[in-house]
Amino acid sequence: MTVKPQHGGSTARFLLAVVLLLVVGGGVLFKLYVAPQVGDFRVILNAIVGSGIDTPEESRLKQTLNIDERFTLRIFAANLPNARWLLPTSRDDLLVSRPRKGDIVLLHADSDGDGRSDGRETLLTELNMPHGMTLIGDWLYIAEQDAIGRVKFNAQARAVEGPFQRLLSGLPGGGNHWAKSLELGPDGWLYFNVGSSCNVCTEEDTRRGSLMRMRPDGSGAEIYAAGLRNAMGFAWAPWDQALYAADISRDLLGDDYPPDELNLVVEGGFYGWPFANGFGDADPDLGSLKPDTLDTIDPVLAIPAHTTPLGLHFPRHESLAEAFPRSAFMALHGSWNRSVPDGYRLELLQWQSDGQISVQTLVDGFWTGDDLVGRPVDVEEDSAGNLYLSDDYGSAVYRLSLSSDLP
Repeated sequence: MTVKPQHGGSTARFLLAVVLLLVVGGGVLFKLYVAPQVGDFRVILNAIVGSGIDTPEESRLKQTLNIDERFTLRIFAANLPNARWLLPTSRDDLLVSRPRKGDIVLLHADSDGDGRSDGRETLLTELNMPHGMTLIGDWLYIAEQDAIGRVKFNAQARAVEGPFQRLLSGLPGGGNHWAKSLELGPDGWLYFNVGSSCNVCTEEDTRRGSLMRMRPDGSGAEIYAAGLRNAMGFAWAPWDQALYAADISRDLLGDDYPPDELNLVVEGGFYGWPFANGFGDADPDLGSLKPDTLDTIDPVLAIPAHTTPLGLHFPRHESLAEAFPRSAFMALHGSWNRSVPDGYRLELLQWQSDGQISVQTLVDGFWTGDDLVGRPVDVEEDSAGNLYLSDDYGSAVYRLSLSSDLP
Protein backbone atom coordinates (compact mmCIF):
# COMPACT_ATOMS: atom_id res chain seq x y z
CA MET A 1 0.00 0.00 0.00
CA THR A 2 1.30 3.39 -0.96
CA VAL A 3 0.89 6.17 1.59
CA LYS A 4 0.41 9.61 0.02
CA PRO A 5 2.31 12.46 1.65
CA GLN A 6 0.19 14.73 3.81
CA HIS A 7 0.75 18.46 3.13
CA GLY A 8 -1.88 19.91 5.46
CA GLY A 9 0.39 20.06 8.48
CA SER A 10 3.25 21.76 6.65
CA THR A 11 0.89 24.28 5.07
CA ALA A 12 -0.59 25.16 8.43
CA ARG A 13 2.87 25.56 9.93
CA PHE A 14 3.89 27.79 7.04
CA LEU A 15 0.80 30.01 7.46
CA LEU A 16 1.40 30.21 11.19
CA ALA A 17 5.00 31.27 10.56
CA VAL A 18 3.85 33.96 8.14
CA VAL A 19 1.32 35.29 10.65
CA LEU A 20 3.93 35.32 13.42
CA LEU A 21 6.38 37.12 11.13
CA LEU A 22 3.80 39.76 10.27
CA VAL A 23 2.90 40.25 13.92
CA VAL A 24 6.52 40.50 15.04
CA GLY A 25 7.47 42.71 12.09
CA GLY A 26 4.49 44.97 12.65
CA GLY A 27 5.34 45.22 16.31
CA VAL A 28 8.93 46.18 15.54
CA LEU A 29 7.85 48.84 13.04
CA PHE A 30 5.27 50.20 15.49
CA LYS A 31 7.87 50.37 18.26
CA LEU A 32 10.43 52.07 16.01
CA TYR A 33 8.27 54.58 14.16
CA VAL A 34 4.94 55.05 15.94
CA ALA A 35 5.26 54.34 19.66
CA PRO A 36 7.93 57.03 20.29
CA GLN A 37 5.45 59.63 19.01
CA VAL A 38 2.46 58.44 21.03
CA GLY A 39 2.00 60.54 24.14
CA ASP A 40 -0.98 58.67 25.56
CA PHE A 41 -2.50 55.44 24.26
CA ARG A 42 -5.91 56.38 25.68
CA VAL A 43 -6.13 58.91 22.86
CA ILE A 44 -5.60 56.19 20.25
CA LEU A 45 -8.36 54.06 21.80
CA ASN A 46 -10.62 57.10 21.80
CA ALA A 47 -9.91 57.68 18.09
CA ILE A 48 -10.31 54.03 17.05
CA VAL A 49 -13.28 52.85 19.10
CA GLY A 50 -14.60 56.02 20.69
CA SER A 51 -13.74 54.96 24.24
CA GLY A 52 -13.79 57.52 27.02
CA ILE A 53 -14.44 57.97 30.71
CA ASP A 54 -17.37 58.77 32.96
CA THR A 55 -17.82 62.52 33.18
CA PRO A 56 -15.74 63.93 36.05
CA GLU A 57 -17.56 65.78 38.79
CA GLU A 58 -18.01 69.47 38.08
CA SER A 59 -16.10 70.39 41.23
CA ARG A 60 -13.10 68.41 39.99
CA LEU A 61 -13.27 69.99 36.54
CA LYS A 62 -13.30 73.48 38.01
CA GLN A 63 -10.17 72.61 40.00
CA THR A 64 -8.44 71.00 37.01
CA LEU A 65 -9.40 73.29 34.15
CA ASN A 66 -8.04 76.76 33.51
CA ILE A 67 -11.06 78.80 32.41
CA ASP A 68 -10.86 82.34 31.07
CA GLU A 69 -12.26 84.73 33.66
CA ARG A 70 -14.79 86.02 31.15
CA PHE A 71 -16.64 82.70 31.30
CA THR A 72 -18.28 80.45 33.83
CA LEU A 73 -18.47 76.72 33.06
CA ARG A 74 -21.18 74.21 33.87
CA ILE A 75 -21.64 70.60 32.83
CA PHE A 76 -24.70 70.97 30.61
CA ALA A 77 -25.02 67.20 30.07
CA ALA A 78 -22.98 64.41 31.68
CA ASN A 79 -22.52 60.72 30.87
CA LEU A 80 -23.11 61.16 27.15
CA PRO A 81 -20.47 58.88 25.57
CA ASN A 82 -19.05 59.79 22.15
CA ALA A 83 -20.63 63.26 22.09
CA ARG A 84 -19.35 64.85 18.86
CA TRP A 85 -21.00 67.52 16.69
CA LEU A 86 -23.54 70.01 18.04
CA LEU A 87 -26.54 71.82 16.57
CA PRO A 88 -28.86 74.19 18.49
CA THR A 89 -32.53 74.20 17.52
CA SER A 90 -34.97 77.11 17.39
CA ARG A 91 -36.17 76.05 20.84
CA ASP A 92 -32.59 76.22 22.16
CA ASP A 93 -32.46 72.47 22.58
CA LEU A 94 -29.16 70.99 21.52
CA LEU A 95 -28.74 68.13 19.05
CA VAL A 96 -25.66 65.95 19.60
CA SER A 97 -24.37 63.41 17.08
CA ARG A 98 -22.80 60.21 18.39
CA PRO A 99 -21.21 58.41 15.43
CA ARG A 100 -20.09 55.30 17.31
CA LYS A 101 -23.62 54.90 18.71
CA GLY A 102 -25.24 55.62 15.35
CA ASP A 103 -27.68 58.09 16.88
CA ILE A 104 -28.66 61.72 17.39
CA VAL A 105 -29.50 62.78 20.95
CA LEU A 106 -31.64 65.82 21.78
CA LEU A 107 -30.69 67.68 24.97
CA HIS A 108 -33.49 69.81 26.38
CA ALA A 109 -32.81 73.50 26.89
CA ASP A 110 -32.12 74.80 30.38
CA SER A 111 -35.45 76.33 31.34
CA ASP A 112 -34.95 76.42 35.12
CA GLY A 113 -31.71 78.43 34.99
CA ASP A 114 -29.38 75.94 36.67
CA GLY A 115 -27.04 75.72 33.68
CA ARG A 116 -27.91 72.10 32.95
CA SER A 117 -30.05 70.39 30.35
CA ASP A 118 -33.54 69.66 31.67
CA GLY A 119 -33.68 66.25 29.99
CA ARG A 120 -32.68 64.20 26.98
CA GLU A 121 -34.09 61.82 24.43
CA THR A 122 -32.80 59.89 21.45
CA LEU A 123 -34.08 61.55 18.29
CA LEU A 124 -32.75 59.15 15.61
CA THR A 125 -31.07 55.74 15.67
CA GLU A 126 -29.51 53.21 13.28
CA LEU A 127 -27.60 55.80 11.29
CA ASN A 128 -24.26 55.05 9.63
CA MET A 129 -21.70 56.98 11.72
CA PRO A 130 -23.67 60.27 11.78
CA HIS A 131 -21.58 63.38 12.39
CA GLY A 132 -22.35 66.83 10.97
CA MET A 133 -25.85 68.34 11.09
CA THR A 134 -27.62 71.46 9.92
CA LEU A 135 -31.18 72.75 9.74
CA ILE A 136 -32.91 74.25 6.72
CA GLY A 137 -36.50 75.17 7.53
CA ASP A 138 -38.14 72.11 9.02
CA TRP A 139 -35.58 69.72 7.53
CA LEU A 140 -32.76 68.28 9.63
CA TYR A 141 -29.80 67.38 7.41
CA ILE A 142 -27.30 64.79 8.65
CA ALA A 143 -23.94 63.70 7.24
CA GLU A 144 -23.33 59.98 7.61
CA GLN A 145 -19.93 58.58 6.73
CA ASP A 146 -21.06 57.66 3.20
CA ALA A 147 -24.16 59.77 2.56
CA ILE A 148 -25.95 63.06 3.14
CA GLY A 149 -29.61 62.76 4.12
CA ARG A 150 -32.47 64.60 5.73
CA VAL A 151 -35.58 64.07 7.81
CA LYS A 152 -38.52 66.29 8.73
CA PHE A 153 -37.98 67.77 12.18
CA ASN A 154 -40.51 69.50 14.41
CA ALA A 155 -38.38 71.54 16.81
CA GLN A 156 -41.29 72.54 19.05
CA ALA A 157 -42.50 68.96 19.40
CA ARG A 158 -38.93 67.66 19.69
CA ALA A 159 -39.73 64.97 17.16
CA VAL A 160 -38.88 63.78 13.67
CA GLU A 161 -41.66 63.12 11.21
CA GLY A 162 -41.42 60.54 8.47
CA PRO A 163 -38.44 58.51 7.23
CA PHE A 164 -34.81 59.55 6.91
CA GLN A 165 -34.11 60.24 3.24
CA ARG A 166 -30.62 59.78 1.79
CA LEU A 167 -30.17 62.46 -0.87
CA LEU A 168 -26.53 61.85 -1.83
CA SER A 169 -25.16 58.33 -1.41
CA GLY A 170 -21.93 56.63 -2.40
CA LEU A 171 -19.58 59.06 -0.68
CA PRO A 172 -16.23 57.55 0.32
CA GLY A 173 -16.40 56.40 3.93
CA GLY A 174 -14.15 54.40 6.20
CA GLY A 175 -10.41 54.83 6.20
CA ASN A 176 -8.53 57.11 8.57
CA HIS A 177 -10.96 60.00 8.23
CA TRP A 178 -14.55 58.94 7.78
CA ALA A 179 -16.33 61.72 9.75
CA LYS A 180 -18.13 64.36 7.71
CA SER A 181 -19.19 67.79 8.89
CA LEU A 182 -22.05 69.66 7.27
CA GLU A 183 -22.80 73.38 7.05
CA LEU A 184 -25.20 75.59 5.10
CA GLY A 185 -23.24 78.24 3.23
CA PRO A 186 -24.36 81.84 2.65
CA ASP A 187 -24.83 80.90 -1.01
CA GLY A 188 -27.55 78.38 -0.11
CA TRP A 189 -25.38 75.32 -0.84
CA LEU A 190 -24.60 72.57 1.66
CA TYR A 191 -20.87 72.13 2.30
CA PHE A 192 -19.21 69.02 3.68
CA ASN A 193 -15.69 67.65 4.07
CA VAL A 194 -14.42 64.35 2.71
CA GLY A 195 -11.31 63.40 4.67
CA SER A 196 -8.37 61.37 3.39
CA SER A 197 -8.31 57.59 3.68
CA CYS A 198 -4.71 57.58 4.89
CA ASN A 199 -1.91 59.49 6.58
CA VAL A 200 -0.29 60.46 3.27
CA CYS A 201 -1.05 58.91 -0.13
CA THR A 202 -2.38 59.67 -3.59
CA GLU A 203 -6.09 58.90 -3.45
CA GLU A 204 -7.83 56.91 -6.17
CA ASP A 205 -11.07 58.72 -5.34
CA THR A 206 -10.41 62.41 -6.01
CA ARG A 207 -13.17 63.40 -3.59
CA ARG A 208 -10.91 62.35 -0.73
CA GLY A 209 -9.04 65.25 0.89
CA SER A 210 -11.51 67.93 -0.18
CA LEU A 211 -14.37 70.21 0.72
CA MET A 212 -17.45 69.46 -1.36
CA ARG A 213 -20.84 71.07 -1.77
CA MET A 214 -24.29 70.18 -3.07
CA ARG A 215 -27.69 71.78 -3.38
CA PRO A 216 -30.17 71.08 -0.56
CA ASP A 217 -32.08 68.65 -2.81
CA GLY A 218 -28.93 66.54 -3.24
CA SER A 219 -28.15 67.65 -6.79
CA GLY A 220 -25.04 69.30 -8.20
CA ALA A 221 -22.49 67.63 -5.89
CA GLU A 222 -19.01 68.92 -6.70
CA ILE A 223 -15.54 69.41 -5.25
CA TYR A 224 -15.25 72.99 -4.03
CA ALA A 225 -11.60 72.95 -2.88
CA ALA A 226 -8.93 70.25 -2.69
CA GLY A 227 -5.67 69.46 -0.91
CA LEU A 228 -7.38 69.50 2.50
CA ARG A 229 -6.43 66.32 4.35
CA ASN A 230 -9.23 66.44 6.91
CA ALA A 231 -11.00 69.79 7.23
CA MET A 232 -13.84 68.99 9.63
CA GLY A 233 -14.11 72.43 11.19
CA PHE A 234 -15.17 75.15 8.76
CA ALA A 235 -17.33 78.26 8.92
CA TRP A 236 -17.93 81.65 7.29
CA ALA A 237 -16.73 84.90 8.89
CA PRO A 238 -19.79 87.11 9.45
CA TRP A 239 -17.98 90.34 8.54
CA ASP A 240 -17.10 89.36 4.95
CA GLN A 241 -18.58 85.85 4.40
CA ALA A 242 -15.09 84.40 3.78
CA LEU A 243 -14.86 80.64 4.29
CA TYR A 244 -12.25 79.40 6.77
CA ALA A 245 -11.38 75.76 7.35
CA ALA A 246 -9.21 74.15 10.02
CA ASP A 247 -7.25 71.30 8.47
CA ILE A 248 -5.51 68.42 10.26
CA SER A 249 -2.07 67.82 8.74
CA ARG A 250 -0.23 64.51 8.33
CA ASP A 251 1.45 62.47 11.09
CA LEU A 252 4.75 60.68 11.78
CA LEU A 253 7.17 63.48 10.96
CA GLY A 254 8.07 64.37 14.55
CA ASP A 255 6.54 66.23 17.46
CA ASP A 256 6.45 69.69 15.93
CA TYR A 257 5.97 69.18 12.20
CA PRO A 258 3.99 69.74 10.10
CA PRO A 259 1.68 72.36 11.61
CA ASP A 260 -2.05 71.92 11.46
CA GLU A 261 -3.63 74.73 9.49
CA LEU A 262 -6.30 77.37 9.27
CA ASN A 263 -7.02 78.04 5.60
CA LEU A 264 -8.93 80.78 3.81
CA VAL A 265 -10.78 78.59 1.32
CA VAL A 266 -11.67 79.79 -2.16
CA GLU A 267 -13.49 77.92 -4.89
CA GLY A 268 -11.09 75.79 -6.92
CA GLY A 269 -8.23 76.31 -4.46
CA PHE A 270 -5.63 73.64 -3.71
CA TYR A 271 -4.15 73.57 -0.20
CA GLY A 272 -1.22 71.20 -0.41
CA TRP A 273 -2.04 67.70 0.78
CA PRO A 274 -0.49 65.22 0.01
CA PHE A 275 2.32 67.00 -1.86
CA ALA A 276 3.10 69.93 0.44
CA ASN A 277 2.99 70.67 4.16
CA GLY A 278 2.71 73.92 6.07
CA PHE A 279 3.79 76.91 4.01
CA GLY A 280 4.70 75.13 0.80
CA ASP A 281 7.27 72.61 2.09
CA ALA A 282 7.57 69.59 -0.19
CA ASP A 283 6.36 66.44 1.56
CA PRO A 284 9.27 64.03 2.14
CA ASP A 285 7.26 61.11 0.79
CA LEU A 286 5.15 62.54 -2.03
CA GLY A 287 6.47 66.03 -2.70
CA SER A 288 8.24 64.95 -5.88
CA LEU A 289 4.91 63.82 -7.37
CA LYS A 290 3.31 67.26 -7.27
CA PRO A 291 2.29 68.37 -10.78
CA ASP A 292 4.17 71.48 -11.91
CA THR A 293 0.91 73.12 -12.93
CA LEU A 294 -0.64 72.74 -9.48
CA ASP A 295 -0.30 75.89 -7.34
CA THR A 296 -0.54 75.53 -3.58
CA ILE A 297 -2.27 78.11 -1.36
CA ASP A 298 -0.58 78.65 2.00
CA PRO A 299 -2.55 78.64 5.27
CA VAL A 300 -3.40 81.90 6.99
CA LEU A 301 -2.46 80.49 10.39
CA ALA A 302 -0.16 77.70 11.57
CA ILE A 303 -1.74 75.70 14.39
CA PRO A 304 0.63 73.69 16.65
CA ALA A 305 1.40 70.31 15.07
CA HIS A 306 -0.88 67.40 15.90
CA THR A 307 -3.19 69.40 18.18
CA THR A 308 -6.09 68.43 15.87
CA PRO A 309 -8.40 71.42 15.28
CA LEU A 310 -12.02 70.34 14.96
CA GLY A 311 -14.98 72.62 15.70
CA LEU A 312 -14.74 76.21 14.37
CA HIS A 313 -17.41 78.77 15.23
CA PHE A 314 -17.79 82.52 14.65
CA PRO A 315 -19.91 84.17 17.37
CA ARG A 316 -23.23 85.64 16.27
CA HIS A 317 -24.97 86.80 19.43
CA GLU A 318 -24.51 90.48 20.19
CA SER A 319 -22.97 89.84 23.63
CA LEU A 320 -20.38 87.40 22.26
CA ALA A 321 -19.58 89.50 19.21
CA GLU A 322 -19.10 92.55 21.42
CA ALA A 323 -16.86 90.70 23.89
CA PHE A 324 -14.91 89.00 21.08
CA PRO A 325 -15.01 91.19 17.93
CA ARG A 326 -13.77 89.67 14.66
CA SER A 327 -13.13 86.39 16.40
CA ALA A 328 -13.77 82.67 16.19
CA PHE A 329 -13.74 79.84 18.71
CA MET A 330 -11.78 76.70 17.82
CA ALA A 331 -11.75 73.36 19.65
CA LEU A 332 -8.45 71.44 19.71
CA HIS A 333 -9.13 67.74 20.15
CA GLY A 334 -5.55 67.01 21.18
CA SER A 335 -2.62 64.99 19.87
CA TRP A 336 -1.91 61.32 19.58
CA ASN A 337 1.12 61.71 17.30
CA ARG A 338 3.32 63.54 19.78
CA SER A 339 5.65 62.23 22.49
CA VAL A 340 4.49 65.07 24.78
CA PRO A 341 0.71 65.54 24.41
CA ASP A 342 -0.55 68.92 23.27
CA GLY A 343 -3.92 70.44 22.42
CA TYR A 344 -7.02 69.51 24.44
CA ARG A 345 -8.23 73.10 24.75
CA LEU A 346 -10.59 75.78 23.47
CA GLU A 347 -8.91 78.61 21.59
CA LEU A 348 -9.94 82.13 20.62
CA LEU A 349 -8.81 83.35 17.19
CA GLN A 350 -8.87 87.12 16.67
CA TRP A 351 -8.46 88.85 13.30
CA GLN A 352 -6.33 91.98 13.75
CA SER A 353 -6.53 95.18 11.68
CA ASP A 354 -3.29 94.25 9.89
CA GLY A 355 -4.75 90.91 8.77
CA GLN A 356 -2.83 88.81 11.28
CA ILE A 357 -4.67 86.28 13.45
CA SER A 358 -3.81 86.12 17.13
CA VAL A 359 -4.52 83.11 19.34
CA GLN A 360 -5.57 83.05 22.98
CA THR A 361 -6.53 80.04 25.12
CA LEU A 362 -9.95 80.18 26.76
CA VAL A 363 -10.14 76.74 28.38
CA ASP A 364 -7.37 74.21 28.93
CA GLY A 365 -6.27 71.65 31.50
CA PHE A 366 -8.06 68.63 30.03
CA TRP A 367 -4.55 67.13 29.84
CA THR A 368 -3.00 67.57 33.29
CA GLY A 369 0.49 66.26 32.54
CA ASP A 370 -0.26 62.79 33.84
CA ASP A 371 -4.01 62.43 33.38
CA LEU A 372 -6.54 63.00 30.61
CA VAL A 373 -10.01 64.20 31.53
CA GLY A 374 -11.39 65.39 28.20
CA ARG A 375 -11.00 66.02 24.47
CA PRO A 376 -12.92 69.05 23.10
CA VAL A 377 -14.69 68.41 19.79
CA ASP A 378 -17.22 71.02 18.66
CA VAL A 379 -18.31 74.47 19.79
CA GLU A 380 -21.71 76.13 19.18
CA GLU A 381 -23.90 78.84 20.67
CA ASP A 382 -27.57 79.26 21.54
CA SER A 383 -29.87 82.25 21.03
CA ALA A 384 -28.85 83.73 24.41
CA GLY A 385 -25.13 83.70 23.58
CA ASN A 386 -24.16 80.69 25.67
CA LEU A 387 -21.38 78.55 24.21
CA TYR A 388 -21.54 74.75 24.21
CA LEU A 389 -18.46 72.53 23.99
CA SER A 390 -18.71 68.80 23.33
CA ASP A 391 -16.22 66.27 24.72
CA ASP A 392 -16.18 62.75 23.27
CA TYR A 393 -13.66 61.50 25.84
CA GLY A 394 -15.19 63.05 28.96
CA SER A 395 -18.67 62.00 27.72
CA ALA A 396 -20.09 65.47 28.22
CA VAL A 397 -21.33 68.74 26.82
CA TYR A 398 -20.20 71.85 28.73
CA ARG A 399 -21.87 75.26 28.78
CA LEU A 400 -19.76 78.42 28.88
CA SER A 401 -21.64 81.56 29.80
CA LEU A 402 -20.27 85.09 29.82
CA SER A 403 -19.63 86.28 33.35
CA SER A 404 -22.16 88.82 34.56
CA ASP A 405 -19.47 91.17 35.94
CA LEU A 406 -17.76 91.84 32.61
CA PRO A 407 -16.78 95.52 32.22
